[in-house]
Amino acid sequence: MTTLLQCYRVSHAAGTKHLFQELDLTIQSGDKIGMVGHNGCGKSTLLSILNRNQPPDDGEIAFNNSLVLETVEQFIDVRLTKLTLFDALLEKLPAAERSFGEYRVSMLLEQLGFMADEFQYRVDALSGGQQNRLMFARAIINDPNLVLFDEPTNHLDLSTILLFEDFLNNSLTAGFILISHDRQFLDSVTNRTLFLRDERLYSFNLPYSAAKEKLAAQDEAAATTRNAEEKTISTLQASAKRLALWGKVYDNKKLARKAKSMEKRIAKLEDDKTFVSKGSNLKLTLAVSGSRANRMVQIEDSWIKAPGDDDTDLFYIEDFFIRPGERVALLGINGVGKTTLIKQMIDHHAEVTRSDQIRFNPQCRIGYYDQELEMLDKSKSLVTTLSTHCTGSASDFKSALIHAGFPYADLDKDVAVLSGGERARLMFLIIKLNQPNFLILDEPTNHIDIQGKEELETQIQGTVHSTVSVRKPTKVR
Repeated sequence: MTTLLQCYRVSHAAGTKHLFQELDLTIQSGDKIGMVGHNGCGKSTLLSILNRNQPPDDGEIAFNNSLVLETVEQFIDVRLTKLTLFDALLEKLPAAERSFGEYRVSMLLEQLGFMADEFQYRVDALSGGQQNRLMFARAIINDPNLVLFDEPTNHLDLSTILLFEDFLNNSLTAGFILISHDRQFLDSVTNRTLFLRDERLYSFNLPYSAAKEKLAAQDEAAATTRNAEEKTISTLQASAKRLALWGKVYDNKKLARKAKSMEKRIAKLEDDKTFVSKGSNLKLTLAVSGSRANRMVQIEDSWIKAPGDDDTDLFYIEDFFIRPGERVALLGINGVGKTTLIKQMIDHHAEVTRSDQIRFNPQCRIGYYDQELEMLDKSKSLVTTLSTHCTGSASDFKSALIHAGFPYADLDKDVAVLSGGERARLMFLIIKLNQPNFLILDEPTNHIDIQGKEELETQIQGTVHSTVSVRKPTKVR
């Protein structure tokens, strides 16, 4: 195996917050690495440092001369939006290769599940999942030997995720590092796992689930060792205190020297105590209220149309309603119109638009989570964001944010500095404070970490019977 890059004692901070310190990492050809960690721990920042978009605060990174590194972009470049799908991929090839590279473009698009008649679709007309596939194609068309992925399965339907799994396992020859919160996806495509937490990096040559078990075993052993060390220190402290007192009372210099020697030993033991993970302070909770309504929403005789000027019919609803207590999963391939339906329902409820075919019960109070987190104004502080969307005092909002795991020092910072996962948790806090009786969650797991996903599963399963949850999961297996 060839070493492609090597990090030595790399450290970085975001403002006053240390993300990681003295991090060592070696990446070799053929490594298929999954990187996981709590929201805001610095995973995306580390990828940005590895692809040389920003320098670390301290430490060194050595790059092999043979390294050809590509990054799967998180967002489509604005300049590509008016191009066709085909041209947006062709444009990634070196200028000298474009005249004879059209075959490569067609083959790769077909490998990634695009139909020939979709090649001429404009990029801004593609669904989120289709745009993700395009960004993946742009990253690999020039045959890199290392690819960096930042949450590549966001916005993807089940069929596309399975297609990605097959491509990563059987077609992609390059090594890769991917940030993901999808447990099954990580187990399917990786052979190595990095846990970024506590400003440290833990590496295991195992897929996620097996690596998590190893890490849990390490944590348990560390906690046991730490308890034994603290008991020893406590015993020595009592002995040192007793010797110091006897030395003073009996004017015995030998006892006093022995007490001081014991205190030095205690100080060394304190410095050498086994490290135990602090975990994540972020907490995800939902609070909802009930409803006595017979039906929360009803849609009848309605064509759901594509957004924009083309007014294309996507699908027809003859008669559909949701009762209190029902939990409904909305499924379909990328681009079929799931989010369009949700947005039309939200706009109707907010009286942005009106439709005789959509009727909400007057008792219905919606808690809406939009997949792009567009409801959050990035220029506002955390406290101001809560005051914009919720009822309460500034002290109430500060207390709620601290209870949800946001540090007091960060409460006046703008939303723009938060990671995607931290913004998602802020959205869930807004929903909790407003206590709706009808939840509409559009891909709620896209940005939250694995711990957050498990908390969300528990919260939704534990909501009161009169709550309705409309979900559009990334996949169901």
